[in-house]
Amino acid sequence: MRARGQTVLLISDDAALCAEARRELQAQEEGLRVSSVSSVDAARRIVEDAAPTVIVLEEASAGCQANDPRIKAPRLDAVVSSLAAYAPVVVLGQEKRPTELSALIAAGAAEYVGTNGRYLPEATSLVKRRLDQARHMEGSAEFLRQDVDNKSPDRSEEDFGEVLRHELNNPLTGILGNAELLLAELRRKSDERMPQGGLQRLETIAALAVRMRETIRRLSQQWEEHSMSARTP
Repeated sequence: MRARGQTVLLISDDAALCAEARRELQAQEEGLRVSSVSSVDAARRIVEDAAPTVIVLEEASAGCQANDPRIKAPRLDAVVSSLAAYAPVVVLGQEKRPTELSALIAAGAAEYVGTNGRYLPEATSLVKRRLDQARHMEGSAEFLRQDVDNKSPDRSEEDFGEVLRHELNNPLTGILGNAELLLAELRRKSDERMPQGGLQRLETIAALAVRMRETIRRLSQQWEEHSMSARTP
């Protein structure tokens, strides 16, 4: 099945890895767009316009280890959760999965692949599964653009519910994941001071809440237009 309009964003400063991952992905998905940037900061500048379906992040390029001990590097879970606001994230990292990603993985916002041995086939398989899921949901959303006479009202309502769940699931997962991580750190510190990365998590929560509000507004408008067309003789 052709991957129309789908994009994978690779975040890695390893040019050889990006080239190999691009070949692997495009060999499996005809028409897939694969973009690459060398850092998370570069990804944040383009991610909204790029609208990736899946993000692949090499842990070494996440900037979570500062060379200067005076600089506080961001936590990996904070970096991943900020990216997961836009698309699911497949993290390529050390063989042992970091415990700080457990909540995001359990919530379905991230996947983790250890880079021991031949790890790229596993990573591309996870990316392909995410692409297939997104393509399935895009097909379910097609009813908003089809002639209402081709579908029964009951079927349209069922499809609308499926699209609504999909559209809201990613931002809601990000909100819950960030809130749970922030609360866990506050309880662990027990000094009522903002933990490292807390401000970034709050900013991510606020941005996701705005995204949910706009998603609800857009889908409500589309449903109203769809319902009006159904009543028009």
